[in-house]
Amino acid sequence: MKTIWRVSGYLFRYKPLFWLTLTLAVASTLFMLVVPLVTRHVVNEVLPKGELANLWWAVLAIAGCFFFREIFNSMRIRVNNTLEQKVLVDLRRDLHDKLMELPIGYFDSRKSGDIASRVIEDVQDVERVILDGTEQGSTALLTVLGTAAVLFYFEPVLATLMILPVPIMLIMARMHFKAQAKNWRKVRSAAGELNSLLIEDIQGNRLINSFALKDQEKARFDERCQELRAFTLKSMFRWSIHGPSTNFVVSLGTVAVVGYGGYLFATQPDRFEAGDFLMFFQYCAMLYMPLSQLNGLNNLIATGKASGERVFEMLDYPVDIQSPERPARFPSGLLEIDFSEVNFGYEGRETLLSNFSLKLERGGVTALVGHTGAGKSTVANLLQRYYDVGSGSVTINGIDVREFDLIDLRKRIGVVAQDPFLFDGTVRDNLKLAKQEATEEELVSALQGASAWEFVSRLPDQMDTRIGERGIRLSMGEKQRLTIARVILRNPPLVILDEATSSVDTLTEAKIQSAVDNLVKERTTLVIAHRLSTVRRADQIVVLDKGQIIEKGMHEELILQGGHYARLWETQTDLIEENAFE
Repeated sequence: MKTIWRVSGYLFRYKPLFWLTLTLAVASTLFMLVVPLVTRHVVNEVLPKGELANLWWAVLAIAGCFFFREIFNSMRIRVNNTLEQKVLVDLRRDLHDKLMELPIGYFDSRKSGDIASRVIEDVQDVERVILDGTEQGSTALLTVLGTAAVLFYFEPVLATLMILPVPIMLIMARMHFKAQAKNWRKVRSAAGELNSLLIEDIQGNRLINSFALKDQEKARFDERCQELRAFTLKSMFRWSIHGPSTNFVVSLGTVAVVGYGGYLFATQPDRFEAGDFLMFFQYCAMLYMPLSQLNGLNNLIATGKASGERVFEMLDYPVDIQSPERPARFPSGLLEIDFSEVNFGYEGRETLLSNFSLKLERGGVTALVGHTGAGKSTVANLLQRYYDVGSGSVTINGIDVREFDLIDLRKRIGVVAQDPFLFDGTVRDNLKLAKQEATEEELVSALQGASAWEFVSRLPDQMDTRIGERGIRLSMGEKQRLTIARVILRNPPLVILDEATSSVDTLTEAKIQSAVDNLVKERTTLVIAHRLSTVRRADQIVVLDKGQIIEKGMHEELILQGGHYARLWETQTDLIEENAFE
């Protein structure tokens, strides 16, 4: 029940609304409890005496009870919906805030569809628990308690017989809840897997078409659908047994009213009159209807608990990489980066960097080359503090990166990635992510510096042209140059080029390389590349293999050594371009 209590904690953030909801529910319930009492009075007192005037007053009283009950119900629903939406906004905001704080490792080890399923579908399931649990649950519980109190006041023995099925129902509900909660976890997990596949198929639609994989993907999707269907039906089948079974147990209370109530009416008519018999029947319906609602909520709560666990698993995920309480001031001017005896390995894997030491000179270009898995991107990740070193240090001008404010650190680093990411919006929108207050002249200057103005100026609306999700309406080279323009606009002192030209042809590479030349001027630059043509004129080339530096020097020096770099160069001579680093 810990998850349910945590969800309830969101309700208690708005105590006035919460207590107002309960107060209105109590008022609505009290008006309903009055109706059987008035009915009893009419049957026992008014009708036998033929007092028509009192009859009409009683009818008016009953009508008034129904009217005011619905007035309070309407007010309760509005207040409850307001409370519900406030809670949901808080929950979604907390989730999104957490999503922004989660370490890169969290996303590296999880499928995006499963994360999206938690934020969207699981939150919606929690929403249903909040809405139905507070709206229906509070009213049902108050009705049961109020009805039971009145019944015990008039006839304790008959009331006891009517209440006896309730403990049995609660035991059955608890057993069902445990079984359903376990199965609903499987349902939510299967839904996450289905969403992951759906996102893959959407993002990979070109590949699916080019490789004629439609039938294969249809089969995979159908398999995931069938898995989700099986788990869902299993839960529904359990409910198809549990629901009618508990309803039957509860209906035994009605049998008790007919049996023992009829016996009292037949043997003690002076003490238990026709009006009492009718009143108990009315209260019987009022007692068991909310019990059925609470029983139905049991299945809903099992679903919400499974979803809530997935939501709170994300909210509770530890964020180990945080800003220090008293961050150091980021140095100005050119930067010197020093990796000193760094040891690091990803969770669950062997150590990747062992006693790794490397210095990036102020204003210089350092290139990392090596086979896939050599540790090149890991070096960049540690510099941006997406991960912390196991031991050793990474310093900027002698200050450990762990001493800087995270936001301040990452604002000072401009990254051009292998797979450029652009948001669904205009060219202008994407550029202004780097500098919201940028002027028109600054935007054009950044585009010109990135060799991007030539194609942007030809777009239908130039910088106000919408480029689609992930920049789908642009070529890879155009997207890459826009990301370079974005970095130029930010004007950071440190630049990371992560295989920026690995996915383009040689002609496009020449244009990107020209943009890169403009970008790296008077900046400390770290280049990660497979194409050696892009690093030929770097100030320092570092060759990595299994996390170790096996060679280091300038291009000509490494060629003369005839080692690993020279062999890589020989296999790529057809890719050498004259537009390398100045």
